[in-house]
Amino acid sequence: MSAEHLFALPSDSIAVTSDDCYTPRWVFDAMGLEFDLDVAAPPGGPWHVPAKRYYTAEDDGLVQPWEGLVWCNPPYSTAQQWIERWAAHRTGCLMTQVASRQRWRDLLYGAADAVYVGQVEFQRPDGSTLKFGWTPICVAFRGVGAEPAERLAAADPYGAVLYGRRAA
Repeated sequence: MSAEHLFALPSDSIAVTSDDCYTPRWVFDAMGLEFDLDVAAPPGGPWHVPAKRYYTAEDDGLVQPWEGLVWCNPPYSTAQQWIERWAAHRTGCLMTQVASRQRWRDLLYGAADAVYVGQVEFQRPDGSTLKFGWTPICVAFRGVGAEPAERLAAADPYGAVLYGRRAA
């Protein structure tokens, strides 16, 4: 366990950062999944994430138990830690930027049954939106088959699905 996980953070000490980009509702509507747990929810809870439970930064979802179908839109500045944890879990969906040079690329794609690749405009806490320029976003699916990825790609005019070895 790293030092940053040793002490609980009071909610008023958690600042809004550039990592605070929330998944838009249409992504969840298209996937058609209900999650047991959102492991990286914003302060105050998930914004329209269909999850029964959630962890915020104050809870530190990296050290909490993950159970059932998990949604993870992690802070992109620390994506590798979250991808490692997601790849070790049986069922879940993880959203991140598509990366060709990241060390975690092979782990993410290798653990996925299917991966949606497309363009997503995120919501910010102040109501503004954020799009990562020409950098596509992906959602990796594990333990739920390829159908949610296919539905998500169908809802995005630029969406596509990459199929993992286990889904083929």
